[in-house]
Amino acid sequence: MPEIEDLVKKATELGKALAAHPAVLAHFAAQRAVRQNEETQKLLQDHHAQLDRIRQLEAEQKPVEVSDKHQLKDCESQMASNEALKTLMRTQADYMAVMTRVNQAMEAPLLALGQPESSA
Repeated sequence: MPEIEDLVKKATELGKALAAHPAVLAHFAAQRAVRQNEETQKLLQDHHAQLDRIRQLEAEQKPVEVSDKHQLKDCESQMASNEALKTLMRTQADYMAVMTRVNQAMEAPLLALGQPESSA
């Protein structure tokens, strides 16, 4: 039976392998690029603020002005054309695909434990 230290060692090896995978490296690089890009940060803050404003108006059952909706749409259009965000979204999809496959591979033996044994 594997000891906990053996499992931790294997988990550490898996973590290192993931950290070296091109999809993982690209995603973390894209995250850093977004965090370091002042224009992108301002765009995200503006979008968040406008979304909060609209949600607040809705929560207070006040009308949402057309100008508020247009401002939100403008923010979303700018976000859709922002290269740093487009790269982040693309790399996030690749990263999630890798992580999903890894998690499924780890879960498969565990799920098998819950299956009824077949009678011979």
